[in-house]
Amino acid sequence: MTSAFNAGSAVVLLTTFPDSIAAHLAKNQLDAADVPCFLSNEHRPYGPVSGGVRLYVREQDVAAAQELLQPHHSPMHALPEQPDGLEETAPRCPRCHHHEVVCRHTPQPSDNLFTKLRLWLLAPEAPQCHCFNCGHEFELAE
Repeated sequence: MTSAFNAGSAVVLLTTFPDSIAAHLAKNQLDAADVPCFLSNEHRPYGPVSGGVRLYVREQDVAAAQELLQPHHSPMHALPEQPDGLEETAPRCPRCHHHEVVCRHTPQPSDNLFTKLRLWLLAPEAPQCHCFNCGHEFELAE
């Protein structure tokens, strides 16, 4: 434990993960946001059978940690750019209004498995977009 966990702070189990890779990704995300945390049960064999890898935080940090680890799915849609009367408009991120956005209906070879499955199985009607500036994912309003 780090010095952020003193005798006055209650430590609570935030969540469990089936493997140490997913747990370390979440821990790194919390560490980057300066939320003190630690893992337990990460070197036990049989993963979920032994209770999974556990991620702990201070009680006062639970809400912040949950917010950081939850994917943001908002009903926002891309805002089209209106450049001086041009008919072609480039989408902007509804969260940060940045222009580095990619939108598509079908998966690309470089996509991770989750993205491929989402695009293949759910077959969204609106293009699925990703902002490279803030990482927000959203649907493009047509």
